[in-house]
Parts: sequence; structure tokens; C-alpha cells
Amino acid sequence: MIKVGDKVTLFENMSKKGVVIDMYPQKSRQGMTGGTMSPLFIIRIKLDRDGTIEEHRADHVMRLD
Repeated sequence: MIKVGDKVTLFENMSKKGVVIDMYPQKSRQGMTGGTMSPLFIIRIKLDRDGTIEEHRADHVMRLD
């Protein structure tokens, strides 16, 4: 589980490393056969290399140990 303050990277771009500064739920717009999906979590990351802030879905991010 990812928490605020964790060091993380992206699955698609491992060179983007940073620290989680915020997390918030976002409603899913997909419908499923049995009902609606649960909300997605969006993670704000402050990148180490230049200090920019990016937002990514939680399932696209992994923790660094």
C-alpha cells in the first residue's frame, strides 16, 4: 500500500522517481455488469530530478524500498 511520504516510481517510466505528496479518490466512469467500479486513487508525486509535480493513477505507481 502506498502512503504519503513514500518514495515511488512509475511502471511505464522507471526513470521518474519521486515522493508521494498527496492522494485522493476519483470516481470511475466505467460501468460493469454487476454495477459500478469502486473509485480510483490518484497520486500526486513530486519528482526528484526537477521538483515538478505529476498526477498518476495508483495502479501505475510502485513503491521503492
